[in-house]
Amino acid sequence: MVRERDGLVRSRLVAELCGAPGKESARRVTVVAAPAGCGKTTLLAHHAASFPGPVAWLRLEPGDAAPAALARRLRTALAPLLPDPVLSDPGGDAAALVDASRGIPPGGLLVVDDLHYLYGTAAETHIERLLSAAPVQAVLASRRMPAINLHRHELGPVNLVGQDALRFRTWEVERLFRDVYAETLLPEDAAVLTRRAGGWAAGLHMFHLSTSGRSQGERQAAVRALDGRLPQSQAYLARTVLGDLPDGARDFLVRTCVFTVLTAERCDLLLGTDDARHHLHRLAALQAFTLSPDHGRTFRYHEALRAHLEIELAEDLGEQGAREWHGRAAALLEAEGAYADAAQAYARAADWPAVRRLIPKTGLGEGPGEARSPDAGPVTSPWEAGSREEGDLWHDELPAWLVAEEPLLLLAQGRHLFSRGRVDQAVDVLRQAEQRARHPSTLAACRRHRALAATWSPRAPVGGTPPHWTAELRAATRANPGEVSGSRPVAVLAARLLSGDLAAARRLAATADPDALDLDGLALRLVRGAFAAADGDAGATVELERLADDAERARLPWLSRMARVAPALGGSEPDRKEARRIAEECERDHDPWGALLAASVWCAADLVWGRPAGEAADEVVRLARPLGAGVFAAWAGAVHGVLAGAGSEEARRADAQARSAGVPAARTLSAVARTVHAFRPEQAARVPDDPRPPEHGSARAPGLPEEGDLVVRCFGGFAVEAAGQALDLSGVRPKARTVLRLLAVNAGRPVHRDVLLAALWPESDPAAATRGLHVALSALRTSLAAHRLAGVVARRGEAYLLDAPCDVAEFRRALRGPRTAPALESLLAMYGGDLLPEDGAAEWVVHEREVLRTQAAECAGELAALRLAAGRPDAAVLAAVRCLEIDEWHDPAWRTLIDAYDRLGDVMAAVRARRRYSAMLDDLEVPAR
Repeated sequence: MVRERDGLVRSRLVAELCGAPGKESARRVTVVAAPAGCGKTTLLAHHAASFPGPVAWLRLEPGDAAPAALARRLRTALAPLLPDPVLSDPGGDAAALVDASRGIPPGGLLVVDDLHYLYGTAAETHIERLLSAAPVQAVLASRRMPAINLHRHELGPVNLVGQDALRFRTWEVERLFRDVYAETLLPEDAAVLTRRAGGWAAGLHMFHLSTSGRSQGERQAAVRALDGRLPQSQAYLARTVLGDLPDGARDFLVRTCVFTVLTAERCDLLLGTDDARHHLHRLAALQAFTLSPDHGRTFRYHEALRAHLEIELAEDLGEQGAREWHGRAAALLEAEGAYADAAQAYARAADWPAVRRLIPKTGLGEGPGEARSPDAGPVTSPWEAGSREEGDLWHDELPAWLVAEEPLLLLAQGRHLFSRGRVDQAVDVLRQAEQRARHPSTLAACRRHRALAATWSPRAPVGGTPPHWTAELRAATRANPGEVSGSRPVAVLAARLLSGDLAAARRLAATADPDALDLDGLALRLVRGAFAAADGDAGATVELERLADDAERARLPWLSRMARVAPALGGSEPDRKEARRIAEECERDHDPWGALLAASVWCAADLVWGRPAGEAADEVVRLARPLGAGVFAAWAGAVHGVLAGAGSEEARRADAQARSAGVPAARTLSAVARTVHAFRPEQAARVPDDPRPPEHGSARAPGLPEEGDLVVRCFGGFAVEAAGQALDLSGVRPKARTVLRLLAVNAGRPVHRDVLLAALWPESDPAAATRGLHVALSALRTSLAAHRLAGVVARRGEAYLLDAPCDVAEFRRALRGPRTAPALESLLAMYGGDLLPEDGAAEWVVHEREVLRTQAAECAGELAALRLAAGRPDAAVLAAVRCLEIDEWHDPAWRTLIDAYDRLGDVMAAVRARRRYSAMLDDLEVPAR
């Protein structure tokens, strides 16, 4: 059990280490290579604590390169894995221990920490042999890439986790201070601290130590004052990074820190040398806080190191000399045409006339020469990602007086504020930019961005918005979302969700590219992850964390925040509390739309998982009304109607509000229940593609059971509903609930008493077993009678029967029908997951579960083939992916998927599919076709 006080558990990183045993993502060996203080050991500890098997921990020290020392260290570390006779032999050297490791049973984990101490020594070759010999997973942590041959075929594909992956993200910094340090850090402060510390774990910890016990205001001031001069941080970097560098490397780092992006050519021109390429590659190989995102073409120093180096530069050259050195670098960059980098360097040189001169060339907003139409592309919307310059240049390097005087800087500031949800502040700043703009294209850009931002302001009048997809989306929040066609996938997706058409939203989200980084792709990934969380997918939380990271990289903080809210739909109480906390955080941070979205997810999660949703609905109404978000208010009102019951004043008010907002799906209580239950895949087919209002005065949507009827679900988890309401069976004895589940699997078919006895009381004597069955049936009937449903469990001679609609019975019945594409789609909609997963490996359910899973996979495979034959490769992809979700070994589905991607011309997707198909064949030891 990993405790929060042992450090922040970062699920996205733990998931990176080796993967789950037996899964496609599993890796024999993972290497975590990063400089000191990046959190390697903490991550290894969290992984070891969550690992299901025995763990051997080998932590190395400088003296362990000696053979005898390594043997002692190995003997102690391998104790959890090796038998006692091997360990008790004091004469056994490292080679003998490595040979003995071949007999270790599979399923263990070997953790090797601080491997850099053995770099290039004979002892490191013993570790390499150990990795090849021992049939265990292994995680190696080192400050530099080890000299081990990681391409040995015995090791399989090696997973690499570098310093960028270990970097703390903004939301992780917030959680670190809140959950581990028990201190409050406002979102904006967390963003600034993350940026200035570069997400460096040791730097964050040292900042905590230096501000521990201070008030929130003092901590906020300390964040704003950060400039790399924290004594603890300087001493740590000097000792662990600069102190171990070869001759000449320290001077090279100090003199070249004036570049944000380094190239060999830039450094050689600045220094008058010809060996910069050698220095940069050596620093990257040493993991000296030097990264190359493009395999050696450009380099960056870690933000914490660069801040420290700038201080050393000033100490070496004096303050004036350091400014002149920055100015020299700026002139080189300007001559190269790198105007944004040059402007930053001139800012560090305090050459403000030069900064003013270059601002129009930096790409901030749409400057002169960038005549874009209102719909010319992604950068024309303040919703979408901007360049690094838009987010950071004015923020970190420029004085407030300069920002206030330059319209393009104000434009960048306004876009940045809007991306954080601060709509009214963004509108005010963009208005200032518009007033100061003189160049026609700059004026047009400021005016356009102000108009688009103002669309979302609570103060904005209805109508008069500029033609843009965000205006379509804003209209969908006011009323009639079903009428919004949308010119962008993100707008279509939002309109489907707001109208209650969750089946269409699910289908659209299923088309998401898992590697997409644009706004549309990220939004599709977000909704797909939200549905996965609601479906109980165990991997949804990790995928949503990765999405939050991708959105932060894409400069979309509002979307990153929503990715942190979506796990609440999975039903866990911590995630629900996190959604509520984020809603409150957004409101404090002057982000009203973020607060509304977070509160809406909180409300939906309470509904989906059967919690009282009144408080969340109240929050949605309170936040929606000032924003003119009538559709959100209508859905929240419908929730209140559900809670109040049919015929109540709340229900009538909800119906009127839904009618006014143009949301037919929210106009009856049963329709709300139907829409909520569509979060479950097995219910998705029951949500109409075109929700229509009921007849006037009707209190029930067509197709839902009349009061007293029972609906039973067994796919994906057991649930019972009566008149649209989930029954609470928690008070029924466990054995009685098991009887009900067994009868449900055979709904409509009598189950003989002897079958029940053999399944549920296999080791009891017949009299005791019969008595137990009678007690269980009596308890079950008593519970159902409270809902006027006692008659659904009937006796037929020596057998018992569940007389109620059940998804399993419907699935079996549909299997006997035609195998047309629509029929197969209907079958797949019924199959919402494994049969009764809560019953595990119980003998009475295992065989039937496998049969139904095989039948569902066959349906999906047939549908994929039909769609491909009909010339619809896009639909074939969806069906093939569904098939492989059910049965990852389904060979025809793999071939159909590859063929469909080829026909779509999606080369990268086809390559990925072929790679995964080949890996599947290798696992089965089947030759590739």
